[in-house]
Amino acid sequence: MPIFLIVVTFSFFVFFQLLSEQNRKQAANANNQLSIQAMRSIDTSLKAIDSAIMLEIIYNKQLTGFFDGRSGSNAYLNISAVDQMKGLILSYPIIDSIYLYRFEDEFVLSTSTSDNLDDYKDRPFIERHRGTLAKKWTGPREFKEFSLLDGKPVVSLVRGVPFIASNKGMIVVNVSTTALRSMVSSLYDPESSFIRIRDSEGNPLFPGEEPEAKTATVFAEHISSYTDWSYESGLINGRLVQLVSSLYNVWFVVGLLMIALSFIWLVYVTRRNSRPLEQIASRVRGYAASVSGGASREGGGDEFTFIETALENIIEQSNRYQRKHKEDRHLHTSNLFHRLIDGHPELTLDSWKNEADRLQLPAPSGEQLVFVVEMDDYAEFCRKYSHRDQNLLKFSLRSVIQEMASKHDCELWTEWTSALQLSVMAFLKQGDDEEQRQAMLDFLDHVRSWTEQHLKFTVTIGIGTSAKQLSDIPQSFKSALEALKYKMTLGQNRLIDCGQTSTQGQVEVFAHLSTIRSIAQSYRLLEGDWKGRFDAWFDEMKQGLLTKDEIVNLMNYFLYYMKREMAATPKEFQDIWETDGLPGLNEIVGACHSLERMKEEGGRILTELAAKLQEEQDKRQHAAIIREMRKYIENHYQDPNLSLEYLGDKFGIGPKYISKLFKEQSGGKFVDFLIDVRMGHARRLLEETSLSVQEIADRVGYLNAISFSRVFRRVAGCSPSEYREDLARRRAE
Repeated sequence: MPIFLIVVTFSFFVFFQLLSEQNRKQAANANNQLSIQAMRSIDTSLKAIDSAIMLEIIYNKQLTGFFDGRSGSNAYLNISAVDQMKGLILSYPIIDSIYLYRFEDEFVLSTSTSDNLDDYKDRPFIERHRGTLAKKWTGPREFKEFSLLDGKPVVSLVRGVPFIASNKGMIVVNVSTTALRSMVSSLYDPESSFIRIRDSEGNPLFPGEEPEAKTATVFAEHISSYTDWSYESGLINGRLVQLVSSLYNVWFVVGLLMIALSFIWLVYVTRRNSRPLEQIASRVRGYAASVSGGASREGGGDEFTFIETALENIIEQSNRYQRKHKEDRHLHTSNLFHRLIDGHPELTLDSWKNEADRLQLPAPSGEQLVFVVEMDDYAEFCRKYSHRDQNLLKFSLRSVIQEMASKHDCELWTEWTSALQLSVMAFLKQGDDEEQRQAMLDFLDHVRSWTEQHLKFTVTIGIGTSAKQLSDIPQSFKSALEALKYKMTLGQNRLIDCGQTSTQGQVEVFAHLSTIRSIAQSYRLLEGDWKGRFDAWFDEMKQGLLTKDEIVNLMNYFLYYMKREMAATPKEFQDIWETDGLPGLNEIVGACHSLERMKEEGGRILTELAAKLQEEQDKRQHAAIIREMRKYIENHYQDPNLSLEYLGDKFGIGPKYISKLFKEQSGGKFVDFLIDVRMGHARRLLEETSLSVQEIADRVGYLNAISFSRVFRRVAGCSPSEYREDLARRRAE
C-alpha cells in the first residue's frame, strides 16, 4: 500500500508538471503571437501613413503647387497645403505633426507655423536628412517646434518631392511614440507580460518602461522587415518559470526510476506475499460493491479520497484557466471590431461568424448599422474630471447604451475607438428598412436625452449608412465620422444622419472667399454695412452645411485677408489691430465648437475694434473728404468717365493729391476701390437678373464687354458666364 500511494502520488505530480509545462508552452506561444501582433499593428499603421504620403506627393496638386512656388507667392495655396496636412493628421490620429520644407527658398510650412529654415527649431534634423532622404522610419527622437514648448518623442519619415527626383523639397511626418505605446499597450497585461521595441541601432522606442532584466524573460523575438525594429516579448518573473521547468526534467527522470523500482518491488512483494494482495483486491471489490449498492463502509475509501482530492485540484486549475481566458476575451473582441471597421481583407463572413460565436458576440445579420457617439467639449470634460472619474463616466455611458438596447430589443456591439468616441454596431432584423431605421433613431435620441439629464456631459451621435454586406461596414463607419464633422455647423447634443449632410465643394468655398474679401475691404474702409455682411456670411456658412475643418480654414483665411487689408492702413491702425483684434480672433477660432458662438464673439471683437479705428481715423485730416469721395463713387460707379481727373474737377483738388489722400486714408488705390465697387454690383446683377454680359458691363461703367470680362476674371477668378453657370449649378443641387 505505501508503495502504491507513492506511485499514485508521483503520477499525479508528473501530471501536474506536464500541465504546467503545457501552460508554459502556451504562454510562450501567446507571447510569440503578441510580438507578431504588435509588429503587424505598428507596421500596418506606418505603412498606411507612408503610402498616403507617397500618394499625396504624386497626385495632390496643393502640395506639389507649394513646392513649385515661392514663400508668400500664393497665400491661399499655403492655406490649402496646411489643410491637406491637417486632413492627413485627422485621417491618421497617431501622426503628431507634419511639415513641408522647400529647397528653393528654404521655407518651412507646418500646421502650426511657417518660417525660414534658419529660424526653424527642427533645422538640424532637416539638414541631416536633406542630402540622403531616408527610405525607412527613423528611430525615436525629440521633436521640438517652439522654444517655449517641451519636445515630444516621435519617430519620423522623410519623403522627397517630387517622388522620383526629390529635388524640390521634402515632407517630414512625425508619429508620436506615445500613440504607438498606447496601440501596443492595449494588447497585453503589463503586470504579467512585456513588449520591448528597439530601433535598428538598438535604441528603445519607449524608454523608461522596460522591465528589469532580473524579473523578465524573453520568450519571442522578431525583426520587422519594414522598419528593421526588433520586437521582444516575454513574461515578468519568467526566470522562476524556467527554474520550475528545469526542475521538472529532473523530477521526471527521478519519477521514472521510482516507477520502475516500484513495479519491481510490487512484483517482489506479490511473489513473496500474495495473500495480502488478495486481501487488498477483496477489499477493493467489497468497496466497489458497497458503492454500487448505495452503501458506504466505514474506514474504507482512502485511495478514492485521494483520487477525489486530485480531481478537485484539476478542476480548480481548469477554472483558473477559464478566468484567464475571459480576461483576454475583451482584447480579441476589440481587435475583431477594428478589423471590421477598417475593412481587413482577410476577414470573411464565415470567419466573422465563427469568431463571434467563440467570443459570445452578436452574430452578423442581413444588415448592420454603425453609429458613433462622440462626447461634446471633450477638452473641458478632461479638465473638469480626474482620470478615474472620466473612466467611470465612460463606463456608465457604455453600460447605459447596452442596457437601453436590451429594453428596445436591439442587438448592439460597442467599442471605444478613440478617447472621445464610442463606436456602436447595430444588428438590424429582417423587415422594413425605413421602419427599423426610424426605430433606431428614436432609440438613439432616447440615449442622447438620458445622457444629458443624468450624466454631467452631452453627446452628439453621428449615424452612418446601412451596411448590407461585410464590405459596406467600413463605409458605414466612415460616413458616421463624416456626419460628426458637421457638428460645428448643426450644433452639439443632437443626432446627425449622414443622409442629411452634403459637401458643397470648391465652388461654394470660392464664393465664401469672395465674400471674405468684400467684408475685409468694407471693414478696412469702416463702411457701415460691414457688420451686416459679416452676419450674412455666417448665415451662408450655416446654410451651406460646411464641416468644422472647412469653417476653420475659412476663418483662418478671413484673418489672413484682414491682416493683409490692415497692413495697407496707417501704422496706428495696424497697432490697434495687432493688440486688440488679432489675438482675440485667433483664440475664438481655436476654442469655439459652435458656429453661433463664433459669430457672436467674433462680431463683438470686430465691433469694439471698429469703434477704436473710427475714433483714430476721425483724428486724421481729410477723412471726411475721402468718405465723401467714396460715397460719390458708390453712387456714380456706372459713369464710364469716372476717374481721378473727374473727381479733381468735382471736388476742386488735384488728381495726384486725391490719389495720395485716397491711398493714405483708405489703404488702397483709387482704381482698386472703383473696381471693387463695380465688380460687387456686377456679381449682384449676374445672380439676380438675366441681363447679358454687355448690358451688365454698360450698367457698371464699362463701354466694352471685353474689358469688363477681363477685369471680372482677374477679380473673381472666372469669366462672367462661368460665374453664372456655377451659380445655376449650385442652385440646381
